Amino acid sequence: MAVPSHRKLSRKALKQPDEFVTTLDWIGDFVANHLARIIIGAVALIAVVVAVFAVSFYQKDRQRSVSRQFYQAINALSDKNYKAAEQGFSRLVIGSGSNLGRLSRFYLASAYLAQNQTSRARDALRGYLADDGNRLFRQMALIQLGVTDEDLGDYRGARTAYLEAAQLAGPEKTRAQIGAARTLGLIGDRRGAIAAYQQFMRENPFAQERNEVIEALAQMGAQPAPPINHPGSPAAKRP
Repeated sequence: MAVPSHRKLSRKALKQPDEFVTTLDWIGDFVANHLARIIIGAVALIAVVVAVFAVSFYQKDRQRSVSRQFYQAINALSDKNYKAAEQGFSRLVIGSGSNLGRLSRFYLASAYLAQNQTSRARDALRGYLADDGNRLFRQMALIQLGVTDEDLGDYRGARTAYLEAAQLAGPEKTRAQIGAARTLGLIGDRRGAIAAYQQFMRENPFAQERNEVIEALAQMGAQPAPPINHPGSPAAKRP
């Protein structure tokens, strides 16, 4: 039976360093030679992490502060404390670039209108529409702009605002259509106003504003809608 042979290690092989030990020695030498850089890098990394957390905390705290100021101004407007509402919304418009800051222009206009400051309300509405981040309020802002333009005698500007509002889907669409028809009369286009009112009646026969439109047409000596000429109708049989 063969006896297993054992490989005899030479003295030279025994003196060679182990690979793991060699790696540790290399790491140790690297750390020793670059210790300052490693410490600076670690400090810089910690500083970046701390800065990220600080910015995140500041932004969240800032958002809470803006929200609190906004709802305080809304409550002041609801309570008819218009001066306090004006001051609150003005601060948000100047100091906040958030969505609530932009929306504050819309409510600032309402505070101005409540205080009969029509020119300032128009400026606020124009600013809001120029930097509009919320489409839900755009139609209402256009309606309010039309009203302020009418109050200031700018009937063509009011008509432009009403026409743009009428192109948007929303609860103020019929009001915008009536405003566009009314301003035609205000700028002297009586025929155009009558035609616009009559078209509104045909398209919205059961609108809540029906009586308002009928009265406006009556003041201009016109009927709610022109007669329909079709075979057999009384209008068609007239000579």
